[in-house]
Amino acid sequence: MDKKILLLSNNQIDTQLWDRVIQNAPNSRVYAESWYLDCVAPNWEGLVYGNYEYIMPVFVIRKLTISYAIQPAYCQQLGIFPPATPTVTLEFINFLKSKFRYFQIPLNSLNIRADKYINVDLRKNYILSLNQTYSEIRQKYTKHTLRYLPKAQAANTVMKGIGISDFIKFKNIHSQKSFTKNHKNALQLILVHSISKARGIIYGAYSPKNELIAAAFFLKSERRFIYLNSVSSTEGKANRAMYAIIDQFIADHAQQPALLDFEGSMIEGIARFFAGFGAQAENYQIIKHNNLPGIIKWLKR
Repeated sequence: MDKKILLLSNNQIDTQLWDRVIQNAPNSRVYAESWYLDCVAPNWEGLVYGNYEYIMPVFVIRKLTISYAIQPAYCQQLGIFPPATPTVTLEFINFLKSKFRYFQIPLNSLNIRADKYINVDLRKNYILSLNQTYSEIRQKYTKHTLRYLPKAQAANTVMKGIGISDFIKFKNIHSQKSFTKNHKNALQLILVHSISKARGIIYGAYSPKNELIAAAFFLKSERRFIYLNSVSSTEGKANRAMYAIIDQFIADHAQQPALLDFEGSMIEGIARFFAGFGAQAENYQIIKHNNLPGIIKWLKR
């Protein structure tokens, strides 16, 4: 008998079984764990294949009679868990097409496209193996990074365990990107949950005047530390404070069987910054489908 895919609301999902699938999957991502989904989108839904053989989180917006599936903030890679065969992947994509007139969904690095007719944006993520000594990792830093690092270390004092309220306050003041109320609430929930469970830590850089000038939040998943969010003041940027923070994090977590996941960037300067610590690029895809009517389709291009 053919396996069925069901679209379930989160209160219909067996979250213990769901989380077990995510945690045991070779492509495990914290973004797909139920607690994390609750933080970023309380009304998240999930596609379940058979008896939880494969699962896929989705975030649905319904306007009038049209349903959209979109990517929420702080969720770089989602997709199908565990990695599925081309046949099963195609079943998921066809199911999405049957349910949503429009979707834009990030897959993860171990998911495959499967449908040659689906629109795809290729994205890069940067990852660094921490399962080496600090000295071995540092040998792979670029000349650019090694040139800036001593200056950054001399100009900044790095400390770990910065408080959540201090981080959010600092981000409110110095974030140049849009930091909406919804983004703030989601990030705060992630911070509170992860830090209370010893799965997250905030590093801060202080100036010679003992003023916080940069901060970064690292989230621990099964086999990854994710550089989830960071912010610098003007002085922090001038002092290259983030170089000092990341180098200190690497020194603190070297020789662990885990990856440091920088979450990547398509912006050349940021990508070069990540690669400067020896991080390697991995590709993942965002699949897009637009079958909206008329002018709405044009606006959503």
